[in-house]
Amino acid sequence: MKLLTIFLAFFISTTAFAGHHEASENQIIFAINADIVDGKAESFRSLLKEMVPAVKASEPNTIRYQYFLNSDDTKLTLIEVYPNSEAAVFHMTAFGVSPFADEFLASINITSFVVAGNASAELMEAVAPFTSDNRPFVQGFIR
Repeated sequence: MKLLTIFLAFFISTTAFAGHHEASENQIIFAINADIVDGKAESFRSLLKEMVPAVKASEPNTIRYQYFLNSDDTKLTLIEVYPNSEAAVFHMTAFGVSPFADEFLASINITSFVVAGNASAELMEAVAPFTSDNRPFVQGFIR
């Protein structure tokens, strides 16, 4: 019994490690910075109250989708995390046909958009209207 317990502990820990290793190599992160268009801060906040729950409900593979605004609502940071390029492409496709896209894009001026991770050619084509800045994974870990 003791040997079985040790074996299971070892097996579970190595399996968990393998999952994290794979995730760190396949994961895609969007780090987007933007200025809020003058006069759009209030409507932008209202838009987010509708858009964020819609994304959460319709994109089960979106791991993280968080907006951060400075104190006077003039600067935005958006962090999005996907398990792989396919999930990020799905998001970009869904966003493009969503009822939110036009108002969202009219409310911000993107100042930087980094695609961090080993992005597929399909993903980089999907984000091409916004960025060409892809920074592939080099080294690191996820806990």
